Amino acid sequence: MRIRIVRKWMEDIRTKTKHMNREQKWEYVLMYYWYHILLGAILLGLVILLIYHIVWGRNRKPDFTCVIVNQEVDFPRDAEIAEEFSSFSGIGAKKLSIDSDYLISYEDVRLPEANESSYEKFFFNWSSGLIDVMVLPESFYEYCLKLGGEFCDLREILPAEKLDCLEEQMNPECGQEYRRIYIEGTALEGWLQTEEGDPPVLVVPVEMKHKELSGKFLEYVLERRSE
Repeated sequence: MRIRIVRKWMEDIRTKTKHMNREQKWEYVLMYYWYHILLGAILLGLVILLIYHIVWGRNRKPDFTCVIVNQEVDFPRDAEIAEEFSSFSGIGAKKLSIDSDYLISYEDVRLPEANESSYEKFFFNWSSGLIDVMVLPESFYEYCLKLGGEFCDLREILPAEKLDCLEEQMNPECGQEYRRIYIEGTALEGWLQTEEGDPPVLVVPVEMKHKELSGKFLEYVLERRSE
C-alpha cells in the first residue's frame, strides 16, 4: 500500500514538472512535498536506530565488569558504585558494569534466593573472560580454588607506587597471599555487608581481559578508604 502511494507521488511529480527545468523541479518538490520528505527522513532515521540497536547495541560489551556474589541484589547501589569509580578513573559510567545479580549456593552455603542459572552464569562469564574483578565471600573464593580457579597476583596489576596500600590491606593470617584483599576498610565496605567468619574478598581472575582497568579499580578500592 505504501509503495503504491509513493509511486503515485512520483508519477504526480513527473507529470506536473514535465516542462520545468531542473531548478524549477526542485523548487516545486520542496514547496509542495517538503512534509513528505521530512516524514521520510524521520522514518529512515528510526529504521537506522532500530537496526543499530538490534545489531550493535545489544551485543556491546562493557569495558570493565565487576561481579558481586551473595550480597543483596541492589541495582541502584551497583550504579552508584559505578558512578563513583567513574569519577575516580575518568572512565564513562556507561562503559562500566557493577553487577550484584549473583546469588549462588555451594557446599554448605544454601541461599533460598539462589538459583542454578546464577551459578551457571557466573562460571560461564568467568571462563569466557567477561569478568574483570570479583567480590566473593571468602568461603566461595576457597570453593573456586578447589574447582581449579586461578586468580592474579595483585602485585602484578597495581602500579609499584601503590603496593604499600596493598600491604596495609592484607590479612596477616594469609602470609604472602597476594591474590585477595578484604574489603573491610576499603571504599567498598560502606556499600556491602561484611559477615563475621566469612568476609567478602576482592579478587581478579586470570581470565580477565582489561588489566589496566582492573588495576584502576584496585586503586579506587584501596585509596578511597571507608569513613
